[in-house]
Amino acid sequence: MKIKLKSNKIILLLLILVCFIFVLSPKVYANCCLNALSVWAINVLPTLLPFFILTRLIVNLSGTKPNKLDKYFKNIYHTNNSSMVYFLSILSGYPMGAKLICNMYELGRIDQTDAKKMLSFCSVSGPMFIVGTVGVGFLFSFKAGIIILISNIVASLINGLIYRGKKGKDLSFDYLPQKRNSNLLYDCVYDAMISVLMVGAFIVLSFLIIEILINLKVLTHLSILISKIFNVDFNVVLSVLKGTIEITRGTLDLGKTCISLNAKLVIASGLVGFGGISVMLQSMGFLSKLKIRLTTMLLQKLTQAMLCIIISLALVKMFF
Repeated sequence: MKIKLKSNKIILLLLILVCFIFVLSPKVYANCCLNALSVWAINVLPTLLPFFILTRLIVNLSGTKPNKLDKYFKNIYHTNNSSMVYFLSILSGYPMGAKLICNMYELGRIDQTDAKKMLSFCSVSGPMFIVGTVGVGFLFSFKAGIIILISNIVASLINGLIYRGKKGKDLSFDYLPQKRNSNLLYDCVYDAMISVLMVGAFIVLSFLIIEILINLKVLTHLSILISKIFNVDFNVVLSVLKGTIEITRGTLDLGKTCISLNAKLVIASGLVGFGGISVMLQSMGFLSKLKIRLTTMLLQKLTQAMLCIIISLALVKMFF
């Protein structure tokens, strides 16, 4: 109890410090928040909002009818009703997987054990962000984007095997169609808007934290130390540290470094697989009802990032 009270006091002091720093340089940090909103509006909102609405409609209208692929996913990953969640998550990207897992849990189609296992392979970035934003936009290479995409899909499938555990409770049941709700479209649109606004708020907060850490020289000194220990370019290390907090900011800065395209590709693949603290917090917001610990997701994302790096290295040697 005392430890919890001390940790709360430390968090409170840090929050007060952030507010104080913001007040000292309001113009700098206001511009930072504006840049974050711009990234959200240009790169996230146009793709995420339609998918949030459509996938919510699909989940609600599909009732409790099992998918034909569910039996294969159950045999491989020891999870109930996970095939649709996986395919919709790789199509939509972060943090759609977590949101769909929450929706399925609320509908009673999966239990808490299923949710924890599904998180290990249903938390992935989407093709529009990987190929369009990271590949073409940041690395100026469509081929690099495709390799990162393939690496992340394969890594997610392997990652699910690592955390599948023993076979859980069988939740198979007969088809029970959902009751038609005249306000279903309104409810789905409202839910999607709230969700996408929450994602935007986390992106703004992440950009703000990164900017504060840069201005306080925390990331700078840490990057210098790591670059000297491992003899790695300072700007690359700084980009990776930014990417561990917010994926878009990290991959954007990585694309501006002077290392080779192959090196950028492999590092970007790892960052995309990891997702960043911002994505994890977004996901945990959706998964709050399931009481899944942040440390659980952090471990899952670390192994997924390592798998992405290994697979992308192999693909680069084969095709570049």
